[in-house]
Amino acid sequence: MTLTQNPLNNIEAIWRNELVNNILPFWNAAIDTENGGVYTCFSNDGSALLSHDKYIWSQGRFLWNWSRQAYLIEQGYLDGDAKSYIDQAKLTADFLDKNALLENGNCCFVLTENGNKKERMNGESYDLSFYADCFVVMGFCEYAYVSGEHYYFEKALSLYDTIKNRLKSGSVKSEPYPAAEGFEPYAFEMIVLGITNELLRYAIKYNHSSLTHLKFACTHSLNRIFSDFHHPKSLMPFEMRTSKMNQHTLLASHVTPGHTLENMWFCIQAAQLLGTLESYLPRIITITKQMWAIGWDKEHAGLFRYTSRLGSKPSGSLLGNDRYENLVLDTWDTKIWWVHSEALYTLLLTYQLSGDKTLLSMYQQTEAYVLATFPNDEFGEWTQIRNRFGQPLNKVIALPVKDPFHIMRNLQLIVQLIGIKEENS
Repeated sequence: MTLTQNPLNNIEAIWRNELVNNILPFWNAAIDTENGGVYTCFSNDGSALLSHDKYIWSQGRFLWNWSRQAYLIEQGYLDGDAKSYIDQAKLTADFLDKNALLENGNCCFVLTENGNKKERMNGESYDLSFYADCFVVMGFCEYAYVSGEHYYFEKALSLYDTIKNRLKSGSVKSEPYPAAEGFEPYAFEMIVLGITNELLRYAIKYNHSSLTHLKFACTHSLNRIFSDFHHPKSLMPFEMRTSKMNQHTLLASHVTPGHTLENMWFCIQAAQLLGTLESYLPRIITITKQMWAIGWDKEHAGLFRYTSRLGSKPSGSLLGNDRYENLVLDTWDTKIWWVHSEALYTLLLTYQLSGDKTLLSMYQQTEAYVLATFPNDEFGEWTQIRNRFGQPLNKVIALPVKDPFHIMRNLQLIVQLIGIKEENS
């Protein structure tokens, strides 16, 4: 292996090892080689597969991961057989194309392992969450980008249009934690920016006819993040956009450090694609530092899942009987896998772009906590859900799955960011 002269080489080696020797083997063993897709309904520690159901949310994400892995191998960032990854990715893309899309153009929420549509509860509709559709867009788009199979970009673009139309009409469903009436979640615009980035990246590479439209949509979404979901002076995020009469509620006053940190690298990616990074980077760096400092548990280390804007337990008047509100109260001080993997990548990315040593220090504290807390030596992968003290919790977060997405994606992005390439023999 030839190493470039890069002070982050040691960091890259840590996460390359974690990706190649821990994360990938676990998910390789979970692949459905017959039908396509991956089994994800594992216990939190990964010791038991509890169901063969396939949640489309996770299947679309897995398609992105496996396609990106093929890309990294093709580009020389990692060793391996790119063809085996892209072949399995195609099987998953075909599985989703054949089974996940409903007559109304939306995506089913959950399928059986063979691809039959399944109601989560008797009498419910099949299309429960536009987030599932968003992750199918991401998966289709990354697969098309890597494979050159343009059919799947067209499918992604068509599904993207239905998502935008649903959001515009206000008829969007967002299980498992629907938005309360009168509240617009930060996560809505964040996921729109994320999938627009994916589409724009493809359109630039292949000079697609949608390029101008997607640049406009990306610019609009990026600007809206800062104009509508961050305070113009303090840059503090508004986790829920709502009227003045709701400002004292818990929903309006809490923050989600992990999501905001994740969205900062979405914003960097968007600005890079648009050629406007210089105008956004100072705000992104300020927000990144601010959210890490607010979210960091100064007593026990690690990042809280939710906090007040002061970094304490979320508080405020309650709507009552709201699922998301109950989630915030019940899990605010838990230490969640995806929050930490997103923080690792965002802190490294902003440090590399700015050279700001404060960001490097934040990264180093996060790295130490992650390595001491999450990797599971007994069953592989990470024990994803832990309490404030780092002890495992047998809880369900969002979906009853052990999701492959965040850890694998962030480690793949770190490997690509630092840019050490394997010499092809």
